[in-house]
Amino acid sequence: MEIWAHRGASAFFPENTMLAFEEAWRSGADAIEIDVQRTRDGELVVIHDETLNRTTNGRGYVYSSSYSWIKTLDAGGNIHPRFRGEKIPTLREVLDYIQSTGMRLNIEIKNEQVNYAGIEMQVIRTVEQFKLIDRVVISSFNHHTVQLVKNSAPQLETALLTGAFTHYSPIYARHIGMIGIHPAKRTVNSVYMQEALLYQMKVRPYTVNEPNMIRVFQALGVDAVITDHPKMARKIINNNDIS
Repeated sequence: MEIWAHRGASAFFPENTMLAFEEAWRSGADAIEIDVQRTRDGELVVIHDETLNRTTNGRGYVYSSSYSWIKTLDAGGNIHPRFRGEKIPTLREVLDYIQSTGMRLNIEIKNEQVNYAGIEMQVIRTVEQFKLIDRVVISSFNHHTVQLVKNSAPQLETALLTGAFTHYSPIYARHIGMIGIHPAKRTVNSVYMQEALLYQMKVRPYTVNEPNMIRVFQALGVDAVITDHPKMARKIINNNDIS
């Protein structure tokens, strides 16, 4: 079972920042999961929320903000003074960093609430420029987005994100052409995994931060857990018990 660091090692470091990604690599993560949106002037940036309010000292929507302004914002001081000055990275910066590691990269395209027209092709082209097609997974809650990526770049692995109260299952994900499914953790049980194995779907539940749940998922045979605590998860998987 692999460990995918949710927005990097986000339990103790500012999410979706280079600091969090570097810590994930040091912690033994197999991959990092990031969120991608687009600025007013077309730059792909790594941030989860549609607004800047929660994770930076700025205010307003990402889509209506220029990158020249976004790159001046502090994306770390809200977590702890020692992280002050940490920046929102661009997708290109993260891809460049991934090239220097052995990790894979899960890019979640965030376009459920904001319609970033053409963002799928822009992400594909950027990944291709860094020659990382074989190390990138594209995921989204937007079914149209993951299908468009799959049809446009079949060599890219795609995964459907599903919420806690949806009926979407491994057979549905396979039906729309996905290789993987990233479900809310509470939806995954032995029956779910039987269906996933039958349809050869890769299952990576999120956000798995409880030691016992990590052990349960390892026993169930999930392909990876997406977690805020990659260091803890690595110790558990390596049989260094954490009670």
